[in-house]
Amino acid sequence: MDILTILLQVLLQTGLNNQSSFWSFISTIIWLIIFVLLLTPYFQNYMAIMWYSYSVGNFLTSLSRLIMNNVNLVINHINQLLKSNGSSQSTNKSLVEKTIQDLMEFVVIEPVSAEPTGLMRTLKLLVTSYNEKLEDSIRTLLPNIDRPLVQNVVDAVDGLRELNYIYKVIMHYYRLSNKYKNPYLMMQVYMLLPIIREYVNALNGAITTFLKGQPVGDAAGPLTAYRFMRGCSGLTELTHNIKDTYIGLCDFEGRRVYVIKARGPGGTVGNLDDGIIYLIERVGVKPRMIITVDAALKFEGEKTGSIAEGIGVAMGGIGVERFNIERTASKYGIPLYAILIKMGLPEALSAMTKDVEGAVNEAVERVKRVIRESVREGEEVILIGVGNTGGVAQ
Repeated sequence: MDILTILLQVLLQTGLNNQSSFWSFISTIIWLIIFVLLLTPYFQNYMAIMWYSYSVGNFLTSLSRLIMNNVNLVINHINQLLKSNGSSQSTNKSLVEKTIQDLMEFVVIEPVSAEPTGLMRTLKLLVTSYNEKLEDSIRTLLPNIDRPLVQNVVDAVDGLRELNYIYKVIMHYYRLSNKYKNPYLMMQVYMLLPIIREYVNALNGAITTFLKGQPVGDAAGPLTAYRFMRGCSGLTELTHNIKDTYIGLCDFEGRRVYVIKARGPGGTVGNLDDGIIYLIERVGVKPRMIITVDAALKFEGEKTGSIAEGIGVAMGGIGVERFNIERTASKYGIPLYAILIKMGLPEALSAMTKDVEGAVNEAVERVKRVIRESVREGEEVILIGVGNTGGVAQ
């Protein structure tokens, strides 16, 4: 006997003596039906989809608005650069917006990895080609602007491209979940929203920081190298043809220190691996060790600005440059030493904080200590400042 039959029998037995008891009974039935529906798996899935869809949909709306605001910010910045340069050329907003939108949709296709021979060379080529394409496109919009300012705009557009990719991925799962009424796809995105939101906010801050030409937290490595050079004697710059890369030579307490970093103050990460290969295989440098300094993501609970030391190459990214440095070091038997400056993702992508800036000074002192302890007078050592050098001189 189903539940509706039971309810009907109870209704007939009561006789409905008065109107009040009738409406009270109807109210009970309604609440009982709602209770039964709440226990139905289909209804539960429907409510879950509604809640997750509402939360993710709101995030997508705010992210779309944030992207458009940053696109307008870049357009206005380009217009200001042209005006400050004395150019009478007015910015064609539609042309600039189309160029930026095209760059935001620009893709880099991963090479075939089934046959790994030459994979790193192919990756290096793809990364170089992508960077050149991005800069050439921005250069067409800013034909007579100094290159460091163009590089800052390139970094900002690269951040826009990352934001756009996040938006497209989330929108994909949002529509897919609604299409197949599958709450579990939407649930995965919903659970990751706090982490994604933090990353989005960091990228949003990075775009503004890049346009202003200020150093971000990721510039801790190049800034360490720069400040170390300022404390050396007899600093000279080596002449070479490696793009966006600075190589200097100085004397530190009788040791010859070769310093490699991206060339500032425009936003770029340089070609540090090419710098290492140039010094060792062409100049003939025989370093006692190679020291790399880079920003590193901290664990939750670790203090921003804390420093860790270790063995290896302190370098993030897709691993092309790190591979080339490791291969060169292993070929010539050169020890690798790393100094890591810890920070969170928002701090790495936003304007450099006082904690990170203070950690740079400590990192400089640690570099000096390592050189004193591991490198004898008269020997050579290579110091590499890894990271985006935007806002850092040389």
